[in-house]
Amino acid sequence: MIDMITISRIKPFIFLTAVILIGCQDNIAEQNLQPISDHAKTNTALSDDPKNAHQNAHEFESLSNELGISDTQEIQNPQLITTADGKAKLNWSYIDTKTKKADLQDFNYPFLIDSEPVMNYANAFNISAKQAQHSMALSMASPEVLGKIVDQLGNQYIAHQFRDGSDPALIIQVTPNIINERHSYIISDNFAEGLELPIEIVSAQNAQ
Repeated sequence: MIDMITISRIKPFIFLTAVILIGCQDNIAEQNLQPISDHAKTNTALSDDPKNAHQNAHEFESLSNELGISDTQEIQNPQLITTADGKAKLNWSYIDTKTKKADLQDFNYPFLIDSEPVMNYANAFNISAKQAQHSMALSMASPEVLGKIVDQLGNQYIAHQFRDGSDPALIIQVTPNIINERHSYIISDNFAEGLELPIEIVSAQNAQ
């Protein structure tokens, strides 16, 4: 099992673009995880050293401090939905946006398709430049929804990971009492407005 640590809800537009411009080299496939404390200090979205993801475990108390979640806020935040069998699931009605899904044929990505970062990413994951553009944009915009999910999960959040490549997705690892599910989130931030981000909720006992 791989320990995966969260990043905060700080807007990703500036610092993540910088990471891609300098970090999409031979080690790009290893740059998926980052401890929350490192993120808060360095404003980078992907860890330069993936070993840090294994060596730094953060309890929810520390995570909530980084995200600015107080006890009062937790009470006010929308609660998880309790199912008939006593389990819980995310209340997506408080997470989803009202943003219209974008037409990918006409979408204006924030980096050129023939730019060096895009080509490096495409080569690293053996995908097309068009796929690389899309996956990179989703990765950079994913903190928008991550914070909202963590707000609801509270102590039942464990870790997260962004899956790069041809099948990009934000994977949230949770405690076993949370129902596993897949969901599509439409990004609202201007940077990637209208892009559809696949989300997978996976319990710890099923994580690999």
